[in-house]
Amino acid sequence: MFAVTCRQGGLHLAEDSVFFEFEPAGDGLVTPLVTAFRRQTQIMARYRMNDLLRLSDAPCRCGSPLRTVDEIVGRMDDVFRLASADGPILLTPDILRNAVLKADRRIDDFRLIQTAPDAIELRLAPELADEVATAAHQAVRTLLTARKATAAVALIRVPLPLETARKLRRVECRVPP
Repeated sequence: MFAVTCRQGGLHLAEDSVFFEFEPAGDGLVTPLVTAFRRQTQIMARYRMNDLLRLSDAPCRCGSPLRTVDEIVGRMDDVFRLASADGPILLTPDILRNAVLKADRRIDDFRLIQTAPDAIELRLAPELADEVATAAHQAVRTLLTARKATAAVALIRVPLPLETARKLRRVECRVPP
C-alpha cells in the first residue's frame, strides 16, 4: 500500500513505510520511484511506478505530516509524446480527455489513440450527432495548436464496444516510448 485516505478525503503517501522519489514529467506532474522498507518477500528498491501524480503544495486539513496527492492524472503508458515547434512535448491523458469531454456535454464515450508519432485517431460512435463529433474533433485540434504540436487528427466514426477483457482506456498511446 503506497497511499491511504484520511477522514478529510486527502490521499496521503505512506511515507512512514515507503521512501518516495519523484521524477518530473512536465506540467507540474511527477512519476514516483518507490523503495518499500517493510516488504517481507520481495525487495522493492527504486521501483518506477507508471502513475502520473500531481502532488499538493499545501498541508492536508487533517493535520497529517504525510504528503498529499492532489490528483492521479493517469499513466505514463498513455501520455502522448508529440513533436512541437519548441521541441518534444507530453500531453497527459487528463488534458486530452478534458478537451474531448468539454467540447460537448453529449459526449459520453470516445477513444483517443496515438497511432504514430504524428498521428492521432479520435473515435466516436456513429449515432453521435455530426455537430458534436465535429466539435470534439476541433477541440483536439485546438489543443494541439495551442501546444504547437504537429500531429494529424483523424475523426473516425465507429461503434465503441465495451471491452471486458481489459480496463477501459479512452486515451491510449500505441507508439513505443
